[in-house]
Amino acid sequence: MNREELYEKLDIETGADFQYFENFADLAETGEDIDEDALYGLFDEIEMKTFAELCESFFYEMEDSIPDDQNDLVMLTENIKRCLVGLSEAVERDEENALVKLCDEFDRFRRWYSAEPVAEYEDTETGKSFSCTVRDALTNARIERIGGERYQYDFTKALDYVIDEYAMTYADMADE
Repeated sequence: MNREELYEKLDIETGADFQYFENFADLAETGEDIDEDALYGLFDEIEMKTFAELCESFFYEMEDSIPDDQNDLVMLTENIKRCLVGLSEAVERDEENALVKLCDEFDRFRRWYSAEPVAEYEDTETGKSFSCTVRDALTNARIERIGGERYQYDFTKALDYVIDEYAMTYADMADE
């Protein structure tokens, strides 16, 4: 997906228009390939304080969908969120290569969450197992809570996500 297609998908004209939860969710939940230059161009135009706030909100909603017995997945998503927010703050501070690192880390998260079948669920009535994305498994879990079919979830493969190291400054740690 090139820059024009990306902006159309997000229903924005410039990165400055990227200011709503739906913008972040649409970007994070696309399973399509996104051209590196398109993503970089978008992130270069986004107000990073807004990005951090949207990221916090998105991950809060996502973590609310995680089944209660999946504590490791909750911890992993919390660490991914911290990494993305920390990198967006590094971009704001104009740290060297921070924007490239943010784009790379976000794209890695997006592919893990919405494109790669790293989760599994089993229908508890039929015993049939299905591979899917983390996004789809969490959607099923959310539907299940409001009376949908019952499933058993396995996020073992999803837990193999390795977060690139990002050194937080003392100011970042004090803010936490």
